[in-house]
This record gives sequence, C-alpha cells and structure tokens, in this order.
Amino acid sequence: MILFKNIGLIVTCLLLGTAVSPAEARPMRLDISEQARLCITEKKLALAIEFLSDSLCAGRGAGTVGAAETASWLQRRFAKFGLVPSGPSYQHSFALSGGSAGRNVIGIAKGCDSPAKKYILVMASYDGLGIRGGKIYPGADSNGSGVAALLSLAKMMALSRSLGREYEADVIFAALDAKYMSFAGSNALWQELAAGTLKDAHGRTISRKEIVIVINLDQVGSSLSPLKSGRKDYIIALNGGFATKELAQANKSKGTGLEMSHDYYGSPDFTNVFYHRTGDHKVFAEHGMPVVLFTSGITDNNNKLTDTLENLDLPVLKKRIYLIWNFTEKMAGIKKQG
Repeated sequence: MILFKNIGLIVTCLLLGTAVSPAEARPMRLDISEQARLCITEKKLALAIEFLSDSLCAGRGAGTVGAAETASWLQRRFAKFGLVPSGPSYQHSFALSGGSAGRNVIGIAKGCDSPAKKYILVMASYDGLGIRGGKIYPGADSNGSGVAALLSLAKMMALSRSLGREYEADVIFAALDAKYMSFAGSNALWQELAAGTLKDAHGRTISRKEIVIVINLDQVGSSLSPLKSGRKDYIIALNGGFATKELAQANKSKGTGLEMSHDYYGSPDFTNVFYHRTGDHKVFAEHGMPVVLFTSGITDNNNKLTDTLENLDLPVLKKRIYLIWNFTEKMAGIKKQG
C-alpha cells in the first residue's frame, strides 16, 4: 500500500511539472542560475524594445526630448532593480555640440555587502537616429536590443543577489548616450574614470586598473547576418584575445551553445575596425583595457525605418543574454553560491 501511495505522489508531481527527488519524492529547489534565467522572457524583451522604439522616445536622438524620456525610463528601471547610482544621481550629464546635453545613465550592482576590489563594466548605447525627414527611426536592433540585454543582466544580478549569491566584483551598468555624435557618451564615461570622479556603490573612486573587463553590447538582436554555417543562434564576441577560455566556458552552460566567432566574419581588417576604431568600447581599448564586444552583426535594416521589433529574433536574443550573463558571472567571480 505504501508503495502505491509513493507512486501516486510521484505521478501527481510529474503531472504538475514539479521536479521530484527519487529518494524522498519531494519538490527540488531550482538553483539560483536557473531562477536568473527564468526571469528573462521573450515577452519582457519585446516590451522593453517596444518602449525604446515607441514614438514617446522619438528615435532617441541625442540631445532631444525623446532621449531625455529614455534616460528617465532607464533611471527608473535601474532603481527598480536596486542599482546604486554612481555619485549623487544615476544620470551623468555632459555637453554636446550645439549646446544641448547628453545623459549617461549609470548604476552599480553590489557584488556583496563589503566594498569591491574589482569591477565589471557592462555598457550599451541607447541613443538612435531620432527623427529625420519627419519620420521616426525606431532603432530596435541598433541599439534597443543592446539596452534590453543590459537591463536583463541588471535584473539577473539583482535576483541572484536577493537569493544569497555573492560576487567578488561589483558590476557597473552604463547606458550611454550620443553614440551617433562621435561616441560622446563613452568618451564622457572614460573622462570620469580617468579623472577619478566615477564612484562605486560605497562612494569610493573606481580606478581603471580595478576594471577587469569592459563588455559592450551593440546590436545583439538579429539573426539576419549569420556566420559561415548559416545557423541562426550565433554570436560575434570580439575580444582582442582577452578571456577566450571564459567565453568558451560560458557558452557551455545550460540554455546557450551558440555558434561563436571571435572575428568579424573572417575578415582581419573588419575585425580591427570594429574592435579598435569604432564602437563605444573604442576609447577603453585604446587605453589598453580588456574589452569584449558582443554583436550579431550589421544587417540591411541598420539605420533604416525597417529596424523594428518584427525583424529581431527574440529566442536567440534570450540565448545570447544567457551567455553574456554566464560570462559576467565568471568574470565577477562567485564567492558564495547562495
């Protein structure tokens, strides 16, 4: 009779979709990594990119009302995830040509309660082409996808910390303005770092030597420019030789297994251009800092009215976020599993 009761319990749990321990026939707790992955859904990614592509943001042109609306929205998201502002405010203003102001939005995720001795810098530009010829350029992939990925990573970090996981490094999340104005936002961030005015969650000055990796997310939402094999689930990770082993390990975790390339479609010249001469990471690479650029490549929709949510591949974007999260955790160093 006891045997039949146990079988009945196991069958019931299976029908309810609950994991069962054969030894005790009771639900098993999901680990923190799995819970972090589950908090990212295609629907939530779509909602974020829809907002960034909406008429309220008006193409997110640097120095415009639409960019200011975007910065305020990002600030609210950072606060919701429990990120601490770097300095007195999340928004760090800087001058743009023409007399208007750009706004970088910067928040710090504490790896643990004590002051950090190292940092990870994760960044993505949020500005776009704005309104041209009376038409709004939505910029869903460029770079709504990168911003959605950055917010997802911040959310995963917040959830993992709330569940008791601790890291050796703090993570600096920076949503950058004015990419389309000669990378003014990333240059302003570099100037803060170089001048010693960039502060951590405890008010301490962040030194460039304490940043172990700079991660730039620039167009990560498309599957329209696959690598040589033609697989849709791919990622380009230009890393200049840094952290190649850690990238490979991060790609072996659950939910990833992407086709990954460390060059730009096999071209040394284009690899050099995208790693050293263009992109928000450029100024950091120029100063010898370790940088990884994650991208899904240029498509026919870039800088066009057709750069919309409908042309993105959300299931693949989610897998890319998993990989980048795994990599961020590895570089941050887990010191307590939780």
